Amino acid sequence: MREKLLALRAKRPRPMLDDKILADWNGLMIAALARGARVTGKPEYAAAAAKAAGFILGGMRTSEGRLLHRYRDGESAIPGYLDDYAFLIWGLIELYEATFDAKWLSEALALADGMLDLFGDNEEKRGGLFFTGSDAEKLIVRTKEIYDGAVPSGNSVAALALLRLGRMTGRTELESAADALMEEFSGQLAGSPTAYTQMLIALDFALGPGREYVIAGERGADDTESMIRLLAERFMPRAVTLFRPAGDDAGDIISLAPVLEGMTAVDGKPTAYICENFRCSAPVTGETELRKRLSEMEKKYD
Repeated sequence: MREKLLALRAKRPRPMLDDKILADWNGLMIAALARGARVTGKPEYAAAAAKAAGFILGGMRTSEGRLLHRYRDGESAIPGYLDDYAFLIWGLIELYEATFDAKWLSEALALADGMLDLFGDNEEKRGGLFFTGSDAEKLIVRTKEIYDGAVPSGNSVAALALLRLGRMTGRTELESAADALMEEFSGQLAGSPTAYTQMLIALDFALGPGREYVIAGERGADDTESMIRLLAERFMPRAVTLFRPAGDDAGDIISLAPVLEGMTAVDGKPTAYICENFRCSAPVTGETELRKRLSEMEKKYD
């Protein structure tokens, strides 16, 4: 029966195949794969996310670094929209937290700066980001989309991404841009909050209490990895996590997040620094002490 059905269907025109690659959709996929790698500990998820990110960053940008929207049949084209930037930044942040490779955080910051420059309301000096860039085709009106449907809006994703990047690097201007964005749409958010669920996630992150976790140690060492896994297995939506490698390997991440310079391993043991809004408590060493501290913090906020 299946062979007969296939023979009959083969007589009909085949449907067209949509085989283009989109930066925004891949950004969402990268975020999902990277988060999956972090939670499950499966390196193949992180490898797939890194491969996709490398393809977009290497083949879907102009020589000046302008992100492009689509790739097909060897050609990248169409200046990227807000969603392309915001979703890819989201994916790169997740990829950094899954791999602690500083290059992904560096790329996320560069894209965030470009996003604010291209899509910011720089003439009216108001919060929120336009869907099209300042270098795109001139339209009758440039819109600011915030509705979070099956796919979240670029503004909502950008708000959370800017907050996370600001918290990770100490660049307060990024958090200020996110605050201005949410303030711009606060009336709509208050009037119909269920229409802006991703924006609510950003708002929850902003209201806190937020935390910054830093693990200092030697990557690959069993005791260091156990502390990293201990953080990864917990659902902490208002937290960011960074890794401060030992010795000369720390240069790249310190250049992005200077506050990490003094956060070193204590007595050569892997060490966790737990901070709330950049105010850090005494460091703890080893998985057992970290687990105890996390349990105390969970009871505090229950």
